[in-house]
Amino acid sequence: MSRVLLLRHGESAGNAHTGSETLNDEESDRLTETGRAQAHAAGPGLVSHGPTRLLTSPMRRAVETAEILGAAIGLEPSVLPHVHELERAESFEDALGRVRRLKVELEAAGPDERTLVVSHGIFIRFFLFDSLLGEEFVAPMAAGTWSIGSRNCGLSLFSHGEAYDPWGNAVQGWACHFWMERPWDREG
Repeated sequence: MSRVLLLRHGESAGNAHTGSETLNDEESDRLTETGRAQAHAAGPGLVSHGPTRLLTSPMRRAVETAEILGAAIGLEPSVLPHVHELERAESFEDALGRVRRLKVELEAAGPDERTLVVSHGIFIRFFLFDSLLGEEFVAPMAAGTWSIGSRNCGLSLFSHGEAYDPWGNAVQGWACHFWMERPWDREG
């Protein structure tokens, strides 16, 4: 059995940008004040999920989010190079391969390990679609992933080997227990 918490990074300058001028990659890849506030709010809310390991995309907005979360949950973030945002020239197969690489790594982890991964909306959507469709998730479907919303500092929980259908049969592969929740927004 494996569990993973996938958290989209906090609001970045690129997410918040509404102007007609283009931000360069360095400007757009940092958290805004709102993004930092989202990460600070998420930290205490994540404690109840019991993460034992904190991994992050190498992109600045994810690293900044992970550092804030790590301080709140008592874990030092480790950069995992293959959980980054979709790159401009990256093929569907390469992006899906990165998702599947993470799944293999998570399945090899100990049964008591609960990993929290700070990543990006498209990476987490690919994780969801691959979990639902497996080999039937093919390149022409990639555009449809944008129809599934993702929230800054939204948390999704997936498990492997823990879900059952209504008749008590084990669900094969990865199952999504919740999608892009932010329960800490409702607390207090």
